[in-house]
Amino acid sequence: MKRFTILLVLAIAASAIAGNYPDNKQTATHDCTKDPIVNVGGNDNTITFTGACQAIRAAGNQNTLTIESVGTLYVLGNKNTVTVTAVDAINASGNNNTVTWTKSVSGKKPKISSTGTANKIGAAK
Repeated sequence: MKRFTILLVLAIAASAIAGNYPDNKQTATHDCTKDPIVNVGGNDNTITFTGACQAIRAAGNQNTLTIESVGTLYVLGNKNTVTVTAVDAINASGNNNTVTWTKSVSGKKPKISSTGTANKIGAAK
């Protein structure tokens, strides 16, 4: 029973860490089909997200994120650059972020909320 409990705890810890990017100056590709909820807490990262994410939370600063598809994008940090192909909702409470989207996941225009200052959020040209 102890062995099973230890394995279960390790499996839960590994799955919780997989969708987190707390480090700085990293380059990574994240597969959203395997891990659909992601936290980016580090700074100066370049991360590409493939597949469909449920939610991405960008709390770090000066990150460059390229996203194939996400239900809800939260941009809480500052000076992030985000390019997203398909998104349903963008919430930007950080400052000086640039978010460019192409289309909505659901087919309607994405819901956009920007409570931070000097955020630039718009459709790709």
